[in-house]
Amino acid sequence: MAYAQVFLNIALRGAQANKDIAMKPRIGIGMNYRTTDTDSERAYLDNKYFDVLAELGAMPLPVIPTEDVILLDALLKQVDGILFTGGLDIDPGLWDEELHEETRLLHPRRQRFDLLLYEQAQKLRLPVMGICLGIQMINVAHGGSLHQYLPDVNDEIDHGDEEHTTTHTVTLEVKSQIHKWLQIEQITVPSCHQQGINRLGKGLDAAGKTEDGLVEVIERPKYPFLFAMQWHLERDMDQPISRTLFDKFLAAAANRNP
Repeated sequence: MAYAQVFLNIALRGAQANKDIAMKPRIGIGMNYRTTDTDSERAYLDNKYFDVLAELGAMPLPVIPTEDVILLDALLKQVDGILFTGGLDIDPGLWDEELHEETRLLHPRRQRFDLLLYEQAQKLRLPVMGICLGIQMINVAHGGSLHQYLPDVNDEIDHGDEEHTTTHTVTLEVKSQIHKWLQIEQITVPSCHQQGINRLGKGLDAAGKTEDGLVEVIERPKYPFLFAMQWHLERDMDQPISRTLFDKFLAAAANRNP
């Protein structure tokens, strides 16, 4: 009888664990992609994205770059939201511009995958959050363009680069969703990017700008939930605003209507 009770307790704990997991919002994370020095191709992910989502109560599900639309559609039907992550630079040919000498191109497979991932996510009306490259990719997907090298445009603010991180302020639009969430007009953010939004994509709102006029936050008002920022908030989780923004994304994912 004692053994039966032990096994029953184990089974009940397992059932509860499965129930808890099933209740977590499932977030697909677009993975990065590169060709190694030995010419093999590898998908990879900065573990910070995974760790932060897990710590905040989500079920992170990394998605390997694929160009199989049927497979990707099936995968996306298993998630509640999509996180677009950071990476190298988008091919400026997408907005009919010549390659700048400082541009460091993203792997073509990753670029095609991110654009396809965004297209399919929209069809399913999935909540979307974009970080760094994520905001740029979303903007380009909407027909926008990028500044390839910010120091050529304006040196009023140091936006940093891959090698060093700096900080600067972002002023939030009073009527924006992020202003409503945070209830403040200015935030200080870490910055480590050499590119940024030039022409804003169709259907997007500029929700926050730096002092030199660079758009660093975008929203899409006629969509269930789309929010993207230029900085890496996953690296700045000691700041309450970072948690608030992730929480808003996860709440949208948890409460979405499939």
